[in-house]
Amino acid sequence: MTVLDSRRQQLRTLFTAMITAYGCKDFDTFARYVHEDAVFDWPYLPLREFPSEVKGRDRFIDISRDGMASCDGYFHKVQRFYDLVDSDMLIVEYRSDTVLPSGQPYANDYLGILRFDGDLVTYWREYVNPLPIIEAYGLGFSNQAATP
Repeated sequence: MTVLDSRRQQLRTLFTAMITAYGCKDFDTFARYVHEDAVFDWPYLPLREFPSEVKGRDRFIDISRDGMASCDGYFHKVQRFYDLVDSDMLIVEYRSDTVLPSGQPYANDYLGILRFDGDLVTYWREYVNPLPIIEAYGLGFSNQAATP
């Protein structure tokens, strides 16, 4: 195994552990994988009032806690990793799947582009389809923690 292959495997392991913790709402474990000054961005906003960029791990966790408050978690599962030449970058497809307290199912597919510094995520761009969010939560759903 080359150094690049070893680093790719390390990032895959880190991401899988991180997204598993996140999907189970284990934000303390999730935080151990993310730099405190990490930047998160969404080219396609998951909600109308959602910011296109969030700076800081703790701010992201606050928004996530509020957004996931009505379910047991999103239970993310990795679908596929894509190899890159840059050993600190990762592209990954993943999926969430849960049932809301109303009995309404919610599932979504995501594409993440992440940059790591050592073992910590420093940048996370997420492409998410807003339509399943609207279908599951309704058009009036909002995330109070996401509004300035």
